[in-house]
Parts: sequence; C-alpha cells; structure tokens
Amino acid sequence: MKKFFYTLFILTAILSMGLLQSGFAYQIKADIQTRRLPKGTKLNLVMAEPVSTSNVQEGDMFSAKLTSDVKVDGRTVLPSGSLVRGTVEKYKTTGRLSRSALLYLTFDHVVTGQGKQLPISAAVCSNFEILPDGAISGGGNYWDELKRNTKKSGNIISKTTKWGIKSGDELFPGGRFLVTPIAAVGGTIGGAVYLVGDSVFDLFRKGNDVVIDQGIVFDIILLEPLDVPLS
Repeated sequence: MKKFFYTLFILTAILSMGLLQSGFAYQIKADIQTRRLPKGTKLNLVMAEPVSTSNVQEGDMFSAKLTSDVKVDGRTVLPSGSLVRGTVEKYKTTGRLSRSALLYLTFDHVVTGQGKQLPISAAVCSNFEILPDGAISGGGNYWDELKRNTKKSGNIISKTTKWGIKSGDELFPGGRFLVTPIAAVGGTIGGAVYLVGDSVFDLFRKGNDVVIDQGIVFDIILLEPLDVPLS
C-alpha cells in the first residue's frame, strides 16, 4: 500500500510539473507580440549582388535589402536594410528568333531587426518584364523585333516624305508636288530594304539575357501573410 501511494505521489508530481511548464511556455508565447503584413503587401528592394542568365545556375542564392522601413500601425516591423534572401528556381537561356532568356526567382526568407529569419512567399511584381507565369524576361522576341522594324521602316518613309515637302518648297513655289513623290518612293524603298534586311537578320540573332545588376531597385509582393515578431 505504501508503495502504491508513493507511486501515485510521483505521478502527481510529474503531471503537476508538466502543467506548470505548459502554462509557462504558453505565457512566454503569449508575451511575444507580432504584427502581420497582409497578403499583397509590396516590399521595395535593392539588389545586393548581380544575377544574370548568362552565368547563373539553378539553386544559386542571392540577396536584396529593403530600401525603407516597413511599418504597421506606425510601428517599424522591418527596418530599412533588412535582408531578403532568395534562390534561382530555374532559368532558360537565349535562343534564335531573338528568343529572350527567362529567369524564375523564389524568395526564401527575410531577416528581422532582431536577426530572426522568417520564411516568406513572394514574387517580383515590378521594374522588369514579367510574364504571366512569373518569369522575368530579357525582353523582346522575333515578333517584337518585327514590330520594331516595321515602326522604324515607317519612320524612314515619314521622314523622307517630310524632307521632300520641305525641300520642294525651298526650290520653288509648288516644288513640293514634284519632289515629294520622288522622296516618298525613295523612302519607301529604303524602309522596305531596312525592314526585310533587319528582319532576316533577326531570324538568326539570339535574344537578350536577363541581367539584374547590383543596385537595381524593384518590388516584390507577398503571396502569403507574414507575421513579424516585435521582440
């Protein structure tokens, strides 16, 4: 019987200690104050080191810094200069037909003012050409180049025609009616030669790399809320 009461006493003591520890842990947890940055919050960053599809590898890490304090209810939760670290998820190199490179970045965590690393889910949302799937594009492709060439060709014709009008008026009254058609024909031929020549060249030209230089400023947007501890 004595042994039974002794065992019961030990079990009661262990249970009591467990409850006290649980209550103490709960109290510590309750004392931690946080502020929530909602989904959709934009963070303005400056790149800490360059990233380029010309020499990048999947899994490469990079970092950027906040350009200004992030505040909630007037209180700074992430000070200017806080690090945001990320990873190169994947990339696609340039190709013929002026196909540009593509760069996919993921953002892993942000370092708070207290040195705590908080996981984040975010995506680049400005200052780059961003495709619907989130890729950063080097800009341009064959059809974009063709549009650019067509515009330049039109500018050649327009400028030549205006030159014909001005030059004809300077030659003699009514001279524009003689010179302008000749200038327009010449401009059309010149514009067509440029359009065809450069468009053929674009068939074999590679596109642009994605280059994010050190010091470039851009925005990311939170895809999920972020709870930031204040202490």
